[in-house]
Amino acid sequence: MTLIDGENEAHYFKLKSLLDKYGLTFPKEEAFILYSSTLNYCVRKINSGSPNFHQEYLDVIMDFLEKEIILLDNYLDYDVFNNIIITALRLEKFDWVEDFIPKYIERIKPENRENTLTFNMARLHWYRKDHQKVIELLRTVEYENLGYNLISKTLLLTTYYETDEIEPLYSLLESFRAFLNRHKEIPQHRRSYYLNFIKITKKMTNIIPGDKSAIEKLKNQVNDDSTIANVLWLKEKLAELE
Repeated sequence: MTLIDGENEAHYFKLKSLLDKYGLTFPKEEAFILYSSTLNYCVRKINSGSPNFHQEYLDVIMDFLEKEIILLDNYLDYDVFNNIIITALRLEKFDWVEDFIPKYIERIKPENRENTLTFNMARLHWYRKDHQKVIELLRTVEYENLGYNLISKTLLLTTYYETDEIEPLYSLLESFRAFLNRHKEIPQHRRSYYLNFIKITKKMTNIIPGDKSAIEKLKNQVNDDSTIANVLWLKEKLAELE
């Protein structure tokens, strides 16, 4: 019913209640499918503009984790770990994240553990606006994981902007652009997503605070384009320039 009549949230909460009672009576493989259906429902609701489902997602995935249904060969997939962290950060549960990382980082496979730790500590410090710690963690790091590389470069770039580190900012703008053009395996729509972010960020550095005409022009460009990375941060910074 969550698939057939997805607008009716009562079906989701009924499914969640039933899983609380009976989830562990299923074989692990079947329980995994059932719990995944609740997570997928939460993701659909978040994507359709229901922010309260961020907390639902976190509650379900933590239940999933604590019951060890989500573990594969007793390891936690690093993408799942990352999704838990970013959901909690968006809910501003910073202390919760600080406790979660050391508690569960050992459940990540050894070959992925160090990068996952560095990456997520940087994200935590970014949300806390601990700019210097973000720079310390990321300025010399090149991840083999492409996703980590893209997000970490974005975090570092925004941190340089926040701290008025203009020379490192311009250097990273150009090296990030070169990185995107060099890695042909990045899908074109994703490459454009980050290239647009670089372009808008560079334009922001050239705007004089209070220049209403230039700010409004760039705001309209951001509002009219749905293919820009980190768009909420860009809107926040443009508002600060007004």
